[in-house]
Formats: sequence, C-alpha cells, structure tokens
Amino acid sequence: MDIKELENAVILCLQENLELSGEPVPPITKHTKPASDLSGFDSLRTIEVLISLEDKVGCDLPPDKLFAGKKFEELTVSSIAQAIDKVNKGSGK
Repeated sequence: MDIKELENAVILCLQENLELSGEPVPPITKHTKPASDLSGFDSLRTIEVLISLEDKVGCDLPPDKLFAGKKFEELTVSSIAQAIDKVNKGSGK
C-alpha cells in the first residue's frame, strides 16, 4: 500500500470505530488529529483502531514502534499512515 492508500485505511478505520461506538462521525482528512479532533478518542480507542488497521494492512502494528518519540495529541492521520509505512517496510512487506 502506498501512503495515500494507508491514509484512506486509517480514515476508514477511524470512521468505523466512531460509528460502532455511537459517536458522531465528523469529516476526517489526512490532517485530522484523532486525539484532539475526534470525540472520545483515547488510548483504548487507539488500540481498537490499530487492531482494525492490522487486518486491513496485513501486518502487526505495535504501538511502541508506531508512536515511539511522538506525542499522542500531535498525531495526524497522515503521520499515522507514514508510521505504518515505516513499520511495513521494516517487516519486509
């Protein structure tokens, strides 16, 4: 998957998670910061979204590798997609 496809996968997983939890689903773009822009988005919801993303991208996404050295509140859809790409390339996929 390229970065655009990864961004779309992140957006889709965020939307699905919000829908399943009964939260309103605002427009989500590559610039959206889930921790500050989405209602009720916390560390537990992050793990739920990561599990969903693992299914979509077909690789393990350990939070310690994805988010090492990054502030949770500053992560954007785009930066999450770039981190997934880096983990994917590191796993040989």
